Amino acid sequence: MKTTSQLLLLADQRRPRTQQREIGFSDLRSCRKRTGYKLAGTEPVNQLGSIQAVIGSAVHDMVADIMRQVAEPGDLVEHQVTFAGIKGHLDRYEASTETVVDTKTTSSRWLEHIKLHGPELGHLWQVSCYCAGLIAAGVPAKRIRIEYLARDTGEEWIWPGTDGMLLNPRNVRDAMQWLEAVRDADLDMLPRDHEPDSVFCLGCPFGGPDGGICWEGHVPERDRRTVRFVEDPDAAAWATKLWAARQRKKADTEDEDQAKGALDAIRPDDGGRVHVDGFDKDLDFRRNAKDPEKWALYFVAGAS
Repeated sequence: MKTTSQLLLLADQRRPRTQQREIGFSDLRSCRKRTGYKLAGTEPVNQLGSIQAVIGSAVHDMVADIMRQVAEPGDLVEHQVTFAGIKGHLDRYEASTETVVDTKTTSSRWLEHIKLHGPELGHLWQVSCYCAGLIAAGVPAKRIRIEYLARDTGEEWIWPGTDGMLLNPRNVRDAMQWLEAVRDADLDMLPRDHEPDSVFCLGCPFGGPDGGICWEGHVPERDRRTVRFVEDPDAAAWATKLWAARQRKKADTEDEDQAKGALDAIRPDDGGRVHVDGFDKDLDFRRNAKDPEKWALYFVAGAS
């Protein structure tokens, strides 16, 4: 008997994208160590996969099925493109607007982060390279658009808006430079860009619950991250790094408290959003859930 999560993980293991050994556009700006393993042709050791990934794939499949039914002449759905030797499948291309559209599923919490800070560089590079691949194939692609969908609430947020954005060649160049740097580096020297207990590492084909091959070599019965000390056994350097981090954290906390205290001067009596001239985000004052006598202060995307 298998549980729902086990069935979803089994489905993820059978996805063509999961079984793909070569790098794809989604690897751009992801973990450099994982990309290095793929470039080296390393055999995966973790088969667990990701429930979030299979949910995202299900959404993509449903969207693709509908798009094929309503597509206009010249539209492309789940279309394979090749650029700089990398193969991938774009979600869809709208011929009427010459726009490449990519759909991303996320959590509502992370969606708030994206609204505030914009799309992750990896997402931007991915859809930009899809666009570049179409151009290289003679398709008149000029614009890009990323549509984010929250799995838990169903909220959709479109970046930068429904009209999309003109392709910026710099994003393609930056992606290729990042990939070239990974290719040129010795695999052992590539950094691990995520922590061993993160969702990324747990679902990585070279990681997993036991650390996989990526974190092997750590001090027995100690934190897996001790492998970094094994690779660079300079205790003074690590202690200095920790000390500097804590000093920065202390200074940042003091700066945060001072700024928050000063901004209480413009807090509405009942809280709410406040627009600040000369600042590109709005302030949102909310009562602290645990202590209603205190106020929490958030940044939210300003009205455009």
